[in-house]
Amino acid sequence: MNKSPCLILTALFAFILFSCSEEETHSKAHNPIQELQFEVYDSLMVEVLEEVVLLDYQDEVDQYLLKERRGNNVLLVDGKGKLIKEVELIGEGPNQIQFALEGRFLGKDRFIFKEISETMDFHVFDLDFKKIERIKGPAEGFGAGIFISFFRQTFTSWSEDGKLFILGEEVNSYNPGDVDPGKIGADFYSRVNTGFFYDTTQDSVTRLSLYPTSWEPRKANRWIGQSFPYLAFDNRRRNAAVLPPIGNQLFLYEWDGNSLINEKAVILTHPDRNEEIPDVKRENFLYPSFSDVKNFGIYQLAIFYTAIPEDIYTEFRAKGENYHQDPEWRKAQAKHRNPRYIIVKGDQQVGIMNKLPIEGNVNLGLSDGTLIVKAADGEEERDYNLFYKIRLVEE
Repeated sequence: MNKSPCLILTALFAFILFSCSEEETHSKAHNPIQELQFEVYDSLMVEVLEEVVLLDYQDEVDQYLLKERRGNNVLLVDGKGKLIKEVELIGEGPNQIQFALEGRFLGKDRFIFKEISETMDFHVFDLDFKKIERIKGPAEGFGAGIFISFFRQTFTSWSEDGKLFILGEEVNSYNPGDVDPGKIGADFYSRVNTGFFYDTTQDSVTRLSLYPTSWEPRKANRWIGQSFPYLAFDNRRRNAAVLPPIGNQLFLYEWDGNSLINEKAVILTHPDRNEEIPDVKRENFLYPSFSDVKNFGIYQLAIFYTAIPEDIYTEFRAKGENYHQDPEWRKAQAKHRNPRYIIVKGDQQVGIMNKLPIEGNVNLGLSDGTLIVKAADGEEERDYNLFYKIRLVEE
């Protein structure tokens, strides 16, 4: 008799607890195309005459590694943008590289740069920029071509117990004479390994496939062009993101010390990306292809450019083969090819960003959740060397 009220109260409490739990779970559900807000919280001005781009940041010493965009020098600056050292890296001297665009910190006391050459070698330097080591690269020649971007890196490096490790992507990692897409079609995706991993205590490089097994074109055995995937690796959290330029999937992996494991596919969506995968014969700019993926803290940022409408392209194309030299064509590209951003957290898309809080290019993602944006040219002197730090405004 006396237990009935207790049972009723217990049931009522359980119902309320369940309802609150259900409401909390529901409230945490994300709308994948909700517009997320980012804020500028700091900036960095590098007071040098030549335009520079950021290559890397070393949080343990609060220093940035930069390179002149069109010049031969690399720069080391502190967290406030004050110049610590400037070195002419590009050249033919014993402590130089003939041509390089990418570089990283290697711990607190070394640097590593990737040379643009037939084998894409790596060069290791000490703090005084004296060359310590040259490591033969993973390339087989220039069969796929040279793709230049000033705002992304194609490799990550780190050291453990005195060992040097390099993980990255290399589109020239195969011999086109041995792998002809015209003959093998979509088998290209299972035969070509554009990822690589170096444990420099070993004599050979480990080749990694960056064409995910559940990527729709590979799964359907459909040839849609080379569509070389981008790789972003967080060596602090030991996880990787792989993003093919064509399609609507981002792939997340864990790193087991030698390979990428536990593949997870995240479906990416955006109001400006509702087009089907195009015919391989169509021009790339008629499709909103992805151009980069970056890690920033526990998030990934997938970047794509909106497509040029086909009727506008057809109008210019009718003017002749040299339509791309028409100033109006450049204006049309500037008007229609605009960056858009998709944000992923965990294993799901959590929102989009249609415009940065300031004009510029996303240059670097940091492990603390910061994105560093290189400012667009402005009216102030040397605005081209102004960098903004932005972060997601979380609820």
